[in-house]
Amino acid sequence: MSRDELVDVIDENNQIIDTVPRYKMREQHLPHRACYIGFCDRQGKFLVEIRTLSKDYSPGTFDAVVGGVMQHGEDPIESAKRELFEEIGVDANWPKVNFYPLDTLKIQKGEHFLYAYLYLAVADAITVRQESEVSGIMYVPYSEILRLQDSCNFDSVTALTEIIKRAKDRKLI
Repeated sequence: MSRDELVDVIDENNQIIDTVPRYKMREQHLPHRACYIGFCDRQGKFLVEIRTLSKDYSPGTFDAVVGGVMQHGEDPIESAKRELFEEIGVDANWPKVNFYPLDTLKIQKGEHFLYAYLYLAVADAITVRQESEVSGIMYVPYSEILRLQDSCNFDSVTALTEIIKRAKDRKLI
């Protein structure tokens, strides 16, 4: 997503109240929507991305999920599938990918918040990182992600923790 692409600004009830360029959303810390996909292999290890230093949010940190800011008017499921393909080259429509929507979560840190659309994708797949956004990829157990959480961006660990909880509740993992 470029700095000038449009992003929907939302209120406390996840209702759209404005549309602004991405750079304005970042500069003013405006509430928005994002999708988060916990991607794990069939052995139960989760994909962690290393964010590039050029990212506009949390550069150089670990990302415990695949995902990103939803574009103006974008359908949440299509946004998640787009991010999965763009960032790691995995097509969620491929028959060997189990892709599960897990509802939304309001993620708040201090006075700032966003609404996260949560998903789980399970597959043994060859990944291809998006070089402009992802410096590296590794697969680790969830316990290792928790050990490294101070090096991860806050919202990704928060989202993954909830994705795992909901997936276990539904017996998906």
